[in-house]
This record gives sequence, C-alpha cells and structure tokens, in this order.
Amino acid sequence: MRRCCRGAALALGGVLMTSLPSLNSCSLGSLTVYAAEDALTEELETAFQEDVLTGESNVETDIPAEETANEPAMEETEPAGTVTELAPVSESGSGLEDQEYQILLKIVEAEAGGEDLTGRILVANVVMNRVRSDRFPNTITEVVYQRSGRGAQFSPVSDGRIDRVGISAETVEAVSRALGGEDVSAGALYFRSVNSRSGWFDHSLNRVLEYGNHIFYTL
Repeated sequence: MRRCCRGAALALGGVLMTSLPSLNSCSLGSLTVYAAEDALTEELETAFQEDVLTGESNVETDIPAEETANEPAMEETEPAGTVTELAPVSESGSGLEDQEYQILLKIVEAEAGGEDLTGRILVANVVMNRVRSDRFPNTITEVVYQRSGRGAQFSPVSDGRIDRVGISAETVEAVSRALGGEDVSAGALYFRSVNSRSGWFDHSLNRVLEYGNHIFYTL
C-alpha cells in the first residue's frame, strides 16, 4: 500500500515538474509553483519515514554472516608410556577398593610423574604411611583429599592436576610394589619439593632423606 502511495507521489511529482513552464506563466506566479514543490517534498518525506519505521524498504539491509572455515579440533594425545585404562584392582593384589586404588595411582602420578621408579614408590609410601598413622585419616581417599587450615595436603589436589594426569605403566608398577610391602621411605609422613621455600618443614619436622626432586620428613 505504501509503495503504491510512493508511486503515486512520484507520478504526481513528474506531472508537476513537466507542468512547471505552464505554471510559471500563469497568473498565480512563482508562489504557486513553490507550494506544489513543498507538497511533493512533504509527501515523499512522509512515505520515506513510514518505510523506515515499518522496515519496508527496497534495499536489502540484512547482511549474511561471514562464512569461515571451521578449524579442525585438536586431538588430545597421551604422553608416551601412558596407559588408557587403570590397572584393575585384582592385578594390584592389594585388596583395595577400585576408587582407593585409582586415587593412589593418580596422586603418585601427579606428584612424581617426572621421577624414576624409586621416586614414585616414595610418594606411594608416604600416602600409605599416613593411612596407617593415628594422626591421619585411615583411607587413601581421605588422606589424599584431606584439608586443614593451610589448605589441601597435596598440591595436585589444590590445582586440579590430580584429575588431569594420565597414568603411566611405571606408576602402576611403583604403586603395586608399595602396596606389596616395599618401603624405602624411612617412615616419612611428609615431603616437599627441593625448590620449595617453605621453612615450616625443616623447623617443625625431622628430615629423613632426600631423593630426586623431593625431601622427605617424619614427625
């Protein structure tokens, strides 16, 4: 409907414009011509404003979204030497529940994944020493996730690394040997990185050994 009005307005404009010579020669003078031109301009502006308000336009304003090539998803690869499945409890020979066994594997991997077999056994020894101690909880899960006023007992629990590690075959062997009775920890209940600047360990505990990147302590 509005486009028809616009057409009529444009046609009227054409008629008025073609008839300007005769209007200029009539007795009304130039004032009549200007009034007709003003009426035409007002009509055109009104039609244009109505189109803007109602969204009717001959110009396509919707620009299609730019098409971009999708980047291929990065495949997550496991470090060399890792296994995709944790060793079943029956293979560990420990009699531990599956959850307990897997948490022990993960904390050893997270804390000592860069250590050799002995370094991994030492971390497993500390966890099991705490389980057997009256000063700590009596399950692996509770020991590993224990918190105090100073935060989590193990840093991989604090930063979430414990849930991101891939368990290596060497860690499986280290945990199996620790659960089988191999203890090289001299009864250690604590350990810290050799790069740690905390003085609490040396002030409050007894140093028993240093191996790899860790120093081990007892009460």
